[in-house]
Amino acid sequence: MTIFRMEFHKIVSKKYVWIFAIVIATFYALLLSGSSSSFGRLYHKALQPIFDEVNAAAYDPTISSYIIEKQYNVTVEEIKPFLSPEIEKTIESYGRQNYPGIDTEKLWEKVRDYIVNLVIRIDERKATIAKLEASPDTPLNRYLLNKYTNMPKIQANMTQWDSWIDTNKSLLPIVIAFVILLGTSGVFSDEYSSKMHGILLTCKKGRKEVFWAKLEASALFSAICALIFQLFNAVIAALYYGVPFTNTPLNSLTLFYQMPTTLSAMELYIFEILGSVVGAVVLSFVTMCISSICHSNFLSFFISGIYFAIGFVLSNALEANFEQGGYLSTLLTLPGDVSTFSLMSLVNVFGNGKVFATANFAIPTVLLTIVVQAVIFVIAIALTYYFYNRREVIA
Repeated sequence: MTIFRMEFHKIVSKKYVWIFAIVIATFYALLLSGSSSSFGRLYHKALQPIFDEVNAAAYDPTISSYIIEKQYNVTVEEIKPFLSPEIEKTIESYGRQNYPGIDTEKLWEKVRDYIVNLVIRIDERKATIAKLEASPDTPLNRYLLNKYTNMPKIQANMTQWDSWIDTNKSLLPIVIAFVILLGTSGVFSDEYSSKMHGILLTCKKGRKEVFWAKLEASALFSAICALIFQLFNAVIAALYYGVPFTNTPLNSLTLFYQMPTTLSAMELYIFEILGSVVGAVVLSFVTMCISSICHSNFLSFFISGIYFAIGFVLSNALEANFEQGGYLSTLLTLPGDVSTFSLMSLVNVFGNGKVFATANFAIPTVLLTIVVQAVIFVIAIALTYYFYNRREVIA
């Protein structure tokens, strides 16, 4: 057995890690089940065939002008004559076939709401662009104007991407982090408590080879954990929310209303998975660094947990809403924006299109997050190597 396989086996053979993982996964699934609605899925599915017609109606100058003239307060009967016959045909088909749980009046109300809300968003986006064009020529205003003018056309929020992406916002990164902390907090402290540290340092391959084997094994374990939970999350989301039937611009989703981003929902979701894996590896290296100076697994787990929790709290507690500049990073919010939690989530810094601006430049916050986490990654490796190779270990 190679050193790498031996170190990897040490991590995955810890039964308590998998027991906790199963318990947490079960709790996670139950928690998501409480946020889903079978009737909501039913209505979403019923209206999928007329997704294009709903979008076309909102962009129709006659319909949008009428809705704006009525100050966005229109009834179903008022808007019906303007709509495509295909919409009425689809909705009425559910009434004729007597689908259980489907109320055609509610379907009409949902269609009306989708169209009105989309008209509101289109109108507000035009107003935002006009305001930026009339604003002083600053780096931030130039950045925002470029983003808003190059956004793809907003669509009706009918795809279920909101629910899929929201699972990665807070809860899933916490679940993944907890399992990683359990698995890697004892990588070095186990050697200290079993008195193996001194013996390993005197062996031919006890320094560099064992050190790098531990890092590689921990990185692989963390990446696998992140991917397994992402796959588990996708299965649960598909069962509870349904599979999104098409891609859509991120601005179409309620979560990212009026945020300066040109991403699509699928692009963000893919980046969320990638960020989850990379962030998991960074977290495991920070945990190993802490483990390399602790004799106790519990102490290593506790300190590493505090490190991750600080990022979580700062990222969420200081998150501003749109009216307060929810896309702006400040010196106050930056510690949370560049944290390992933010890398594992990406909803806030990348999805919201956050930007850090000064009088001279404007830079996407996600770039700062990547740079800071890369620095933490390198420093964690260097410190771990230094502490591991000391003959005296601090308790």
